[in-house]
Order: sequence, then structure tokens, then C-alpha cells
Amino acid sequence: MHIILKKNIEELQHQFGFDEEDSKLFEIFCNFCIVSTSFLGRYNPYLVTTQEDDASIDGIAFIIDGDLISTEDDAKQIFSTHKTGLDTKLIITQAKSGDKFKKEEIANFGLGIKDFLSLDPKLPNGSINKEALKILEVILNNLSKIRNKIPDIEISYCTSGIYKEEREINAAFEILERDVENLDMFNSVIVKALGRTELIKIWSNINTTNEAKLQLREYFGIPKMPNIPQSYIALVSAKEFVDNLLTDDNGNIKNEVFEENIRAYLGDTPVNNKIKSTLQDDSKSKIFSVLNNGITIVTPELTLTPNSKVIELKNYQIINGCQTSNTLFENYDSIDEETSIVVKCIESTDEDSISEIISATNSQTVIPFESFFSLKEKSKLIQNYFNVKNEDVNSDSNIFFERRENEYKHKQYQQSRIFDIKLLCRAYNAMFLDQPHNSARYVTKIFDVQKDELFKLDDHEAPYYTSALAHYKFSSMINSKKSDANKYSFLRWHIFFIFKHVIHGKVENIKSNSNKIDKYCSKIINILSSSDKKYEYYFQECFNIIDSIELPTRDSIKRGKYQSDLLTATTSYLKTPNSGS
Repeated sequence: MHIILKKNIEELQHQFGFDEEDSKLFEIFCNFCIVSTSFLGRYNPYLVTTQEDDASIDGIAFIIDGDLISTEDDAKQIFSTHKTGLDTKLIITQAKSGDKFKKEEIANFGLGIKDFLSLDPKLPNGSINKEALKILEVILNNLSKIRNKIPDIEISYCTSGIYKEEREINAAFEILERDVENLDMFNSVIVKALGRTELIKIWSNINTTNEAKLQLREYFGIPKMPNIPQSYIALVSAKEFVDNLLTDDNGNIKNEVFEENIRAYLGDTPVNNKIKSTLQDDSKSKIFSVLNNGITIVTPELTLTPNSKVIELKNYQIINGCQTSNTLFENYDSIDEETSIVVKCIESTDEDSISEIISATNSQTVIPFESFFSLKEKSKLIQNYFNVKNEDVNSDSNIFFERRENEYKHKQYQQSRIFDIKLLCRAYNAMFLDQPHNSARYVTKIFDVQKDELFKLDDHEAPYYTSALAHYKFSSMINSKKSDANKYSFLRWHIFFIFKHVIHGKVENIKSNSNKIDKYCSKIINILSSSDKKYEYYFQECFNIIDSIELPTRDSIKRGKYQSDLLTATTSYLKTPNSGS
């Protein structure tokens, strides 16, 4: 199972003290993630996880008027009041711990759902399903008290793999959705395919809740837009903004609210120093709100109370204004009580809309094109992967992916261990996209030629980490003057290109989205992180291959011919006895 997903499941297991087999733990984890997106209270996910005899259904839950209803009596109680218009949702899940979405299993899931919703199921049903049938009957007997006079249903199918939207799999989900819609039992029918990317993100959102209230001095609303239910432009106290949105309980700045910001805080730059001087100038500080571009905040949940002019934000992210925010925090004592700042608050849960907002609000300043790769969901997963791997290897092999510009500026990490977007992409492009000649060229060339191949959603994270670790270890050899590595430093990208073949003892191209890639990378990682520095032997083998053909000029390494000649030499070298692994 994927290393980050496995860690997340272990965290859930630790929180609740579950003692179950891995497959059952995955079911419980999926149910917890899915139900927690609709129910915000505390609960034991075991209560919504079905038993082994509940055919094709691994989880079932009812959310009525914001409450998780698990018994018939609870359902009767909630409908016993005079309250009407109750939001009512049925959640049904299936979780497969394997990494594939299989048409036949999706079809079986659909069969189990239709059998259950018949209210007279023929397939085996355990205690949770039987109780759920009683709850459903209570709901159907109280349709007059339900919003839209009919409940909603959300169906989720989960695996530990990556959902690639293949044609037949898509069709299987569409058939399931159509079959449930044709029952005419539900107002809204939503069918979701959740792979590890989606599950990891849900888990992260569940465990990183930040909430804040902000008193507005003035505000005006923006009309509702597609995927943006509400948004406001407000004038707020700069001091209250720092107190309520930026400062944690220990008096430190909440760095987590800048995760979606393209750049981290840059410190003493001319722009930030100008913001500082404006705050310290009595006359200018009073017109700070018109001198500064302001702050843009995106949140999945926003509540405005018009009478009191108080806005509540949940799980908010400051997507533009990181420099202003940090400068305000650092110069808090210089902020006048009358100093105001313009804050734009946008409510949205649509990832595409949020990415467009981030891109648009940051395009007004000079930001390198490659910085926008930090917004990709895959780049966030890769950063998490680096952090998890650092726990598994010895500290001598720790490396860090600086997803956002200057993110680790104030960390005491050795510079050679930090990989920004540009350096990581050069190493990955050379080693796993087989484009060392482009990596040897001007760095932005990679983003011109290979931009569609970088940080793809179906890529595994291991190749990115492996290429960075190879780069770090080779650089260490150069710095410590081992094996004349410095002689080959200008060929580093071509060395990474053949290094993987040398370790595996044969030329074989495994794609980054292949199910084989994690195992393929694992062998390379184990050698690179070995305490006996066995990797030095394999780098020396690469040097031998390079020496077997004519040494290229610095100009020729930027062309494909040398790469082709080197691959031919590598293939030949590995066929000789006692070479490679």
C-alpha cells in the first residue's frame, strides 16, 4: 500500500485503538473519511462499518439535520418534533484495499445497493444493514418533513490506487448512478470514485482544521457565481486580522494557512520593507488599505452575520497576500488601531475554481511559471512523501522538497538536501522521463517541453523522491571528492539517466504511473540510503560506461545523439559478465 496512505491509516488505528486486519482497517478508514465530510461531530467509524456478511456494502450512514443517525429510535426521535425541511442523506460505501478499480466489483457493488434499496434484500445482511433498513423506512414514512420531500444519496467506491477515469470503469459508475436514479427514491444521486489521492486529501482536511472569526468594518457582497456560492470584499482592522487569522495559541504565526500560497515569506525584500515603512509612518498607516493590494482568502465554509458584521471562516487558506500578512505579523507593535486592510473572502470547494483564483490573483506580480506547479495536487503529495520517507531512512539520507519558494528558508537544513521545483524537475526529467539532454539545457526548457509530463495526477511519488536522492548522493560524492566524481559533474543528468539501469542490471523503462514503479524504485532507494554507501560502486559503474565511449562536449550533451549513444553503451555494458547488479 502507498506509504502516505498507510501512515494515515495507522494514525486512525492509533486514535481509536482498532485491532483489525489491514483490509478491515482500510474499510474503517474510508468510512471515516467519507462520513466526516458530511458529519462534523465525534463518532466511532466502527458504528458505520458493516460486517463481513453485508454483501457488497462496507459502510452505511444516515445524516439527518446534521446529526449522524445510527438507530431506528434516533431516527424516530429526530422526526418527532415539528421541525420540517430536514436535510437527509444516505451514505453507502465500498472499500477495496487493492489498487485497481475493477468493472466487475463495481457492478457487484451496484447489485448490492439495488438489493438493499429494494427494502426486501435477498443478499446476506448483518446487524448494521438491518438497522439501516429500519432507519430508511422511518425516513420514507416522514418524507413531508424532509427537504425536497425526498432524501439524497451519496455512493462512494474506494481503492488504494489511482482513479484514471478509464472508459469501461467510467461506464460502470455511470450505470450504477443511472440504476439508482431510476429507483426514484432520491432527490440527488452522487457517485464518487475515490483513490488514494482523494482519500489522503480528505484525511488531511479532517485533521487540519483552522477556524477564525473576523469583525468587519465595512463590506459588500459579490453576486453568486458558478462554484462560488458567496464572496465578500471587506475592510478589517489590521491588528484584528493578525490576532484572529494569523496568530496561534502560542503567539506564533500559523504557517499552515499559507499552504496554498505560491511563495513562502521572503523576508527583507524591498517590497516587504516598503510595507514595513508604511506601517511605521503615522500618516501613511491611516491609508494603508488603499496603498496595499490586500489579502485574498479561500474557504470551503463561510458564514456572515450581517447585523454584527462578523464573518466566520473554516479551513481557510490565504492564497494571495503572504508577504503582507507576514510583514504585518512581524511589525505588529507598529500597527495603529486605525490601520485597516482589504480582505477578499471567497467560499468554494471546487478545486478547478480555486486553482484559477490562485493563478489569477498571483499573475499580477512577477512569479516564475514553474512556481505554479506547486499548486498541483501531486506536488503536495510528493512533499508529504519526502517527509514520510525521511522517517524511514537514516538521517544521512534526509532530503526535502521545497514545494513553495523559500519555504525552508528559516530551517537549518543543509542546502544540498533541499530540492526546489526546478531542481527536482531536472532530476526527475533526466532519470525517469529519459530526457537528460533537456535537463542539461537552460532549466526553463524543461517546463516548455515537458510541462504536461510533470506532476501528473496518476504518477507515483517514488520516482520523484528517487531522482532527488540520487542527485543528493552524487553531489555528496562530488563534495567529498570520491571516485573522481567531480570529473563527471557536467554529465550528472546523463548519469542519473543510466543509474537506474545499472542498479537493475538491465535496460528497462518503467513508467511513473505503472504499478511496478514503486518496487522498481525501492531497490534504488535501498542502495542509495545504505549505510555502507554501496551506491558509490554503482556510480563508478556509470563512470565506466561513460569512459567506454567518446567523452562529449558541453554542447553535445544538450542533444539527443549523445543520450542515444550512452544508452547503447549501457545496454552493451550490462550484457557483459560481472557488470551491474
